[in-house]
Amino acid sequence: MSSETIDEVGPRVTPKPPETVQEILKDAPEAAQANMERAEAILGALEEDDVPDKYDTEGEWGFAFTGVLAQHPETFKNWWAEEGQVFEGGNLGRGFKELLGAVVAHERGAAICIAWHTTSAAIEDVDADRFAVAADFDARKDELPDDERVAIEFARKSVESPADVTDADIAELRDHGYDDADIVELTTTAGTAAKFANFALTLDI
Repeated sequence: MSSETIDEVGPRVTPKPPETVQEILKDAPEAAQANMERAEAILGALEEDDVPDKYDTEGEWGFAFTGVLAQHPETFKNWWAEEGQVFEGGNLGRGFKELLGAVVAHERGAAICIAWHTTSAAIEDVDADRFAVAADFDARKDELPDDERVAIEFARKSVESPADVTDADIAELRDHGYDDADIVELTTTAGTAAKFANFALTLDI
């Protein structure tokens, strides 16, 4: 290898080509197929400036993630379906969940996940000024409505220091109108966002 580091030339694991990803998707759950359609819409809406220098195009960057995940086809099918289901269904709005995902991604520094959640929120017509809070949540969280701030603080705690979650944290959520289903949805949304961010960072995508 030349003086270039692996960080400069690509992911730490060789991605499967897009054709292989599409082949795996043929017998994947419907939610995984729908999530791939959304991924393609997100790639089409990405700004060129978002793409790291080691990738030539938005598509190459995006398919690096799915291609690496496709090294384990069954995990790809399950994870891709899970991500689609967690962010699409449930009681909480998609835009809010993308905001939560972006907070988690920013705190980990996962560029591809930041771009994913930010662009996905734009597709949902989430106000850009409101969404900008995600990049500096601790400094700007008071700009959000109290119910959203409390929910994101809880969800972030659930992935950063879950053993420190208390009954008082749950009680505060309930005081702001969240029921048991909402609390589970907040926890799983944050956990899914953290899992994908950790995957991207570990394998340098």
